[in-house]
Order: sequence, then structure tokens, then C-alpha cells
Amino acid sequence: MNPLTVRLYAATIATAKIGTGFFFLINTWLIIDITGRPSSAAITLVMTILPSLLLSPIIGLAVDRGWPARLAYRAELLRWLVLIAYGALYGTGHATEGIGYAVSFLIALGNEIQVLSWRAALIRAVPSDQMLRLNALTSVGGQSGQILGAAASGIVLAAIGPVATVTLASTTYLAAALLGFLVSRRLASQDPPRDGLERGPRRHLRDLRAGLGHIAQRPEIAFFYGLILANLTVIFSINGMLAPFVREELNLGAEAFGKIDAGYAAGAIASGLLIARLAKRFGQRRILLLGFTAMATSLIAFANCQSLAAAFVTYVGLGISFQTSVLALSLAQQATDPAFQGRVNATFNMLNGLAGLIIYAIVALSAGHHLYRQLYLAQACIVLAIVPILLVAGRRGRIGRLLTPSTPSPTLAQELPAS
Repeated sequence: MNPLTVRLYAATIATAKIGTGFFFLINTWLIIDITGRPSSAAITLVMTILPSLLLSPIIGLAVDRGWPARLAYRAELLRWLVLIAYGALYGTGHATEGIGYAVSFLIALGNEIQVLSWRAALIRAVPSDQMLRLNALTSVGGQSGQILGAAASGIVLAAIGPVATVTLASTTYLAAALLGFLVSRRLASQDPPRDGLERGPRRHLRDLRAGLGHIAQRPEIAFFYGLILANLTVIFSINGMLAPFVREELNLGAEAFGKIDAGYAAGAIASGLLIARLAKRFGQRRILLLGFTAMATSLIAFANCQSLAAAFVTYVGLGISFQTSVLALSLAQQATDPAFQGRVNATFNMLNGLAGLIIYAIVALSAGHHLYRQLYLAQACIVLAIVPILLVAGRRGRIGRLLTPSTPSPTLAQELPAS
């Protein structure tokens, strides 16, 4: 991972996220136009969760047994082809409601493959205890690309029409695939495990069980992925509640919604540029504690805000605290043997997808009841409860050692008996 490879990787992630920013706005517009029902937009949101919920174990196994960098850029080619077909079908009047939902599913599937693949490819390229900078770079590149795509999509849609906008979104995925191919070529020395060539249902099941066994043998993995899950529940809830909160509680319009949402991205980008240095200077335990405290404080402030300015500032605070997820991911990767990265990550992605469905169901059931402020406060209480858990767990056992950068993480050979 020399500097040129790192820059190519950052460009790959940012370009793909520009396409994602374009796609989700235009797809919401198209699906409502196709069905004539605003509720169909919520169904497309559910479809984006299903790949992680249903297919993560299979994807994780493929990642661990293959060439993850190749899978990553091929996933972008999949998304390019899907959007090319979608644009052609819509332009000729043959796009149906089912096709719209299927496209949402396939685009999210490509994203799931891409995320899991790049994480495994990077962990093979650098020592796991140096992954924080690359994970922060992924976060910054992703947030930058997504906000650029989302900001430009409305203007582009109005200027050139839906079919051309879908074509433009597909082109960004093609560009991301080409950049990913270059990164893959530079990581060509990453060979899959020798036994990865063996096939058969029994072998697949045995490998999946081995991944679960690895998690059971290292409980610190579940601890750090639990921190990621706590962070994601906040992201799911603010994504689901922001639009109705702005409209029903703050009595503001779509422009205010866009500005507040941009505040989150600005905070996430700023903290992503600093997280590695801050963790090195002040320690990972302190940064996690400060991050979750800032998250809870921002949620409480947002629940009580009455103006656009206050909402924007608190959303910047939520974006800053987002980097607790990046730090927790780096620690989870450090606790996981490289041979199990795909399966372990995929296992917890299933839980994340289930949590997303539950959160979106709660938000949907609360619609029209003006419970958004209470839900934000409830989330703040859950986040605050994590702080004492971090204080206690961070001083004991392998979790404490992983939170101390100067202490090397134990290897698989050191922890597990010889087979």
C-alpha cells in the first residue's frame, strides 16, 4: 500500500459513493413515478438492507476464499450494468415496480460485496494495527463522494432528465470499477488460501462454522462490533427520522433538510481527517469515550432544538462522533485473524441489517404521532449506557490490551491451541 495505491483506493471509494448519492435520489423519484405511491420509497429502503441480512455469510465466505480486490471492482461492474439496464427499461416505458425494487436490491448487493471485499483486501495489505488510517480514509472518501453525489443529483435531474441521470450514475460505477481494477493489479500478490480452491456444500458449511467459532474464541471481536452496531442504530434512526422531524417538528422545508444532512457529512469528514492522530496522541480508549459522550450529547441537543442553526450544529456533532465506528472497526479487525475477516465482518453485517429493519419499523410506526423527540432522547440514553461499559471493559483482558496502541495484538497462533 504505497502512496499511489492509497490515492487510487481513495479515488475508487469516493467515485463509487458519488454514484450512490446520485442513485438513491433518482431511484426514489423513479419508483414514486412508476408506482404513483410515496410509500414505495420506503420499500426501496428496506430492499437496500436485505442483501446484508440474507447474503452476507455467502459474500464473506467468497471474500475469505478468493481475491477480495477483484470481487470489489467486479461488484462495481455489476452496479454499472444494472443501472444501464434500468435506464433503458425506464426510457422505453418497460420499468415496473418489481424492477425498481430489484434494482435497489442489486445496487445494495454490489455495495455489500464492495465493502466486505475492500476491508479484507486492505487487511491483507497492511498490519491490522495500522488499519485505522485506511478506515478513516475510506470514511472520508465515502462521505465526500456521497455528499457530492447527493448535492448534484437534484440539479442534474432537473437539467438533463431521469434517464440521463441514471446513465450518469452508472458511469460513476464504471469509473470506480476501472480505478478498483488498478488497485487490484497493485495488490496482485494477495493470493487466496490454498484450501480455498476446494469446493462443495459441506466445505462451505464447515468454513462458515469456523468463522462463528473464531468469534466465540475471541469475545473481544463481538465487543467492538457491538460498538459499531450501537453507532449504526443511531445512523439508521437519524436517517429515518430526519425528514419527518424537519417537516413536522421544525416546520422547515426540503432546503433545510439538505443543509442539516450536509452538517453530518461535514462533521464526519473533519473528524475522519483527524481520528488517527487523535487516537495516537490521546489513546483509543479516551477517543471512544469522548465519541460516545459527544454522540449522546448531540442526540439530546437535537431532540430539544427549535431552529435550523441549532439542528445543523448538533448534526455536525453527530458526524464527528461517527468516527467511533471507524475506530471500533479498526480494533475489531485487529482482534480478528486475517483469514476470517470476510466471514466475521459478514456475520455482524447480518445483525446490522436486522437492526436496521427494526429501527425503520419503529420509525414507520411512530409516523404521525410526534414521538421523534422522545425517540432521539431514548437513543441518547442507550448511547450513554455504553460509556460505563467501555470504562469497565477497557481496563480488563484482551479488550484493554487492544485499546493500548503500544501493546501488539495477540496473533492467532498465540491464542489458539495447535490443531
